[in-house]
Amino acid sequence: MTTAIFVRAGGVVAILAGILRIMSAIISNSDSVAVKWLYPVIDIAFAISLMSLYGFQRQEIGRWGIFSFVVAELGAGLLIVNDLSGSHFYSVAALTFTSGISLLAIVSWQPKRLPHWISAFWIMSTLVGLMGYFLPTLGLLFIISGIIFGIGYAGAGVRIWQLRGGAGDLYGLIPDANRRLG
Repeated sequence: MTTAIFVRAGGVVAILAGILRIMSAIISNSDSVAVKWLYPVIDIAFAISLMSLYGFQRQEIGRWGIFSFVVAELGAGLLIVNDLSGSHFYSVAALTFTSGISLLAIVSWQPKRLPHWISAFWIMSTLVGLMGYFLPTLGLLFIISGIIFGIGYAGAGVRIWQLRGGAGDLYGLIPDANRRLG
């Protein structure tokens, strides 16, 4: 499997993660078993697709990009552990994940590999989500935050998936795109 195929496949996973995040935000008040299993699936999809989001633009986003990627991956990992173990550290896990994603949004702005609206949606989602979390009477904001984030994340996946090879796309963004993965 070439690096470019791996990155594009991660784009598909990002689309799925974004769509599932939107769905989970809409049905978040349900206590069904299906909803409980939806969260680890989403968080695993985030963990997988983050590799593509980073790989897609790694040359352009530099050290802050790798830092934001590592923080977001750590957050995704903590979310998965929280989902599967029933632990009660969701707040820390979510804050870690959103901090990494927000920083990734900031460092992704200048290179313009992702449309600016995606970065704006990720940052807006974080701000709206924090308001919804700290102002319980505005809990609807927490739901809106999930929808905004899901749209932005799916949009990033679409952007990565659209790149097929040739000048100005994945093969231009990833110098070793034709190298086979070990």
